[in-house]
Amino acid sequence: MTALDLYEVSSKADADDQSLVPVLRQVRERAQQQLTQHPAEERNAAVTKVRDDAHTETGRVLLAAVHRADRVMTGDPNFQHADAILLAAEAYLREFAKTADAATVVEIRDRIIEHKMTHAMLLNDASTVECNLVADKWYYNKPRSAVPADINCGLCTAAAVITAVTGSFVTTADVVRKIHPAPQLGDAAKTGLAGRDYAKVYQHPETFVSFGRNLQGGSSMADLTKTVAVNVKAADGIKSVAQQFGVTAQGPQSAAQPYAQAVQEMLQPKYDGCVFAVLVASAGHWNFARRTPDGLVFVDYQTDRPGKQGPQIGTTPQLGVKDTAAERDLGDRQNASFLAFSL
Repeated sequence: MTALDLYEVSSKADADDQSLVPVLRQVRERAQQQLTQHPAEERNAAVTKVRDDAHTETGRVLLAAVHRADRVMTGDPNFQHADAILLAAEAYLREFAKTADAATVVEIRDRIIEHKMTHAMLLNDASTVECNLVADKWYYNKPRSAVPADINCGLCTAAAVITAVTGSFVTTADVVRKIHPAPQLGDAAKTGLAGRDYAKVYQHPETFVSFGRNLQGGSSMADLTKTVAVNVKAADGIKSVAQQFGVTAQGPQSAAQPYAQAVQEMLQPKYDGCVFAVLVASAGHWNFARRTPDGLVFVDYQTDRPGKQGPQIGTTPQLGVKDTAAERDLGDRQNASFLAFSL
């Protein structure tokens, strides 16, 4: 059965089903292949129309997915339904940002982000002001200061995995409380907290294994070696805290491998129904990833916080805290490893 035949059959059940999008893309690819390889054939006018109609239909189905998700959110407003709209909107705008309907999709997306901010639906609830992250020493021992919400990508990814699998909304502070339910704070740390929630302040790359921050960062070989070690421990930490919420990893962390190979592995049948915690090795940055009818989608939940644009979504890993779209997209020339968790 050709892709066009498959579309004709499948669309009869639900013409707005987003799983039709890969079929429509295949129709377009086959048509373009015909036009490229056999440019002089008489039937090419009809092939061109098929290609263009498939492109138009792709946009219609993706737009329908946005409106369908919006209707579901209206009837039952929750974190999962809000994110379903953002995923659908991103899928549409990625390819059809210059269409007349794009403005409507942007309005829906922005409305949902505002709703998340005003209805306690932000996954990254870390402190957004610079904090001292020393937990066991006096201030004269040089505070390890940082903005927790800028350096907690592993915690964001853990919270996203747990939320996706359990269906219960879990924030980064919830994850910290599970890891460190009764932390022992030094006097200086107690003074520095000044009534603030410790679970929103002590969010950093080492939180999975150490309440206070030890790593200073930097470009020396010693610092880079420590960073690699922190990433290894973070993988174990994500597995461990997920288990405490009743979520079990499907096997060990994969080996670091070229991005294309990692994606190919994540799309294998053995991972059907899974979501992923993905580490981009060179960036030392974690993303949540899930399979969609149109392939893998990566989500950086670090920007799901006040003052940011909501979760950063793309078909490649994202670094949402960066200023420009080009900087935020980590691209496909990276080495990546992943943990899989079954829905």
